[in-house]
Amino acid sequence: MKQKLSNKNERDYEYQIYVDNKLVWRGLNPEKVYEKIVKENPKKKVAIAWELKEGILIAFI
Repeated sequence: MKQKLSNKNERDYEYQIYVDNKLVWRGLNPEKVYEKIVKENPKKKVAIAWELKEGILIAFI
């Protein structure tokens, strides 16, 4: 799944949160929503990604 940043002129990166490989959130402050998403999806795979100009880095936590 490749998605473009909302406005690459304003920022060089953004965070993305995936639940079972489905994008559920994107923005700049994942600490505000990450724990909530994990608690709402206890048996699912939650991953956080950083989308940069060069590509996407995904970390499974």
